[in-house]
Amino acid sequence: MASDQNSDSMCKPEEVVVFNCFTGKKTASLCASPTEAAPTLLAYRYGTGQKVENEFLATAANGKTFGGTVAPASPRAWVSQVWFDRSSYRYLMTECVGGDCSHHAGLTVFNGERMVMNASCQRPPGVRLPAFSRDLVKFGSNPAESKSSTPLLRIEEADNGAYELYGTTK
Repeated sequence: MASDQNSDSMCKPEEVVVFNCFTGKKTASLCASPTEAAPTLLAYRYGTGQKVENEFLATAANGKTFGGTVAPASPRAWVSQVWFDRSSYRYLMTECVGGDCSHHAGLTVFNGERMVMNASCQRPPGVRLPAFSRDLVKFGSNPAESKSSTPLLRIEEADNGAYELYGTTK
């Protein structure tokens, strides 16, 4: 698995960055075990360099997994989504691809149907825009055309409100 490692992620030195979102004061990172085969660990961490405030680990041993899907946000834009659920909360990482994206990537938290956080990823100087590593998941134009490289990320049909999160810039 190729590394997009940068010092601004919440990933551990022995992990590779597969998504990284800087929201202004805090960072959300999706990290994977470095392997040429399927990753055996996916880890979500949120916080600052000094403190991890939220962590979710998925391994075959603990039975936890992430979900993934892709949905239209407008006629010319698609939103790739990876999430995990904890209790009544859904933590959602997004990447918008296409011409009518209001922002490139984001982090959203739902409590049931209610959105409690929606932050756009920012691009610090010298850091590339956030995107899901194509070594982890290849999103197609719909879930049936998408493929995960690990059973720790299940591709499924889900409505996470992509259109409401991104809509169009017009």
